[in-house]
Amino acid sequence: MASIEERWLGLAPIKVGWLGMEWARFEREIRMAFEEGVERGVLDRPYEFVMEDEAGLPQGSAKSGVDAFHRLVDEGCLAVVGANYTDSAMVLAEHANARRVPLISMCGTDAFHGEYCFRLGNGDVGGDPALMVNWLKRNGHRSAAVVSPWSPIAEEYFRFFRQECRRLGVSIAAMESVSAATTADQLAEKLAALRSADADALVWLGYGGLVVSGAVRQALEKLAWDPPRIMTTAFMQYIWGFEQLEGWVGIDQWCPDNPRMHTFRDRFVSRYGEDPWMWPNAIPGLAYDMAAVVVEALHRAPVLTGPGVKEGLERIRFMPAVTGGPHTHIAGGPYDHQLFKGDWLHYGRVRNGKLEFAGLYEPTDDY
Repeated sequence: MASIEERWLGLAPIKVGWLGMEWARFEREIRMAFEEGVERGVLDRPYEFVMEDEAGLPQGSAKSGVDAFHRLVDEGCLAVVGANYTDSAMVLAEHANARRVPLISMCGTDAFHGEYCFRLGNGDVGGDPALMVNWLKRNGHRSAAVVSPWSPIAEEYFRFFRQECRRLGVSIAAMESVSAATTADQLAEKLAALRSADADALVWLGYGGLVVSGAVRQALEKLAWDPPRIMTTAFMQYIWGFEQLEGWVGIDQWCPDNPRMHTFRDRFVSRYGEDPWMWPNAIPGLAYDMAAVVVEALHRAPVLTGPGVKEGLERIRFMPAVTGGPHTHIAGGPYDHQLFKGDWLHYGRVRNGKLEFAGLYEPTDDY
């Protein structure tokens, strides 16, 4: 029987683009998905990764992200994975559609859409607030004090949050806006104003930069304020240190009740001799799922072109996922490019410096 190398002799590699500096950290996870595809016979020709660190906004510029995307397409990539922040995804959507090369992002924004835009969300602008208000209502919190960082995604979050509060009868007692430049002292002043509103719980809507920097924890400690509190999938910034999120509940995607999460970790340890970075956390499994989706799309593509891979993505049905709860699966369709299905978002908590699973979504009596 011919070896893989013999079977592939003379075949040009399939090129896949990876857009964003985060992929260097999770290259083992994405490469494992492709190697397993080869071993299972799902991927039947050589592959090549083409990396571009610069994904554009919010850290860089819109132009730098656009230029990097076009370099990947010009290099011959049949799919690009990345543009994982709302800002960069919003900018690049029209370019993916124009170049007819699928862009697969973990962004959460509704503004990322089109014939060649696919989402395996690390959160969702509508889903996060729905789960957060559900948590408030089920835990008896009838009013919320809200921190809404200034960013495009925070604007979307707040619109949905207000909608869900109206639906479930939760009041917004007060709101304060912050920016990436807000210091811990300034944040403490804003949190003091929110505390004075005498709300039942504190809510964070937006990116997690101020969480990662330690400003949020420092401000709460300065005020000696320890309210019940919940945040969006910014919660998963715990990959930079669980201690910064002490006491927070958040929308998460790491679920110990998902057996595929455990088998993913076992296969990773068997292959690489150690746990994924900062394990347990959701992001290694999400990176793996994003890569595995590309492998399955290549397998299903009627022709190895950008439009062919797009059709391959739309042909995926009931693909098991490492990410999310036990009933999470991946599927697409011609007009359905939000690929996660099922209980792909749920609740986590950081307590005593450790990540805990805090339950799946449960409807309230109002539904």
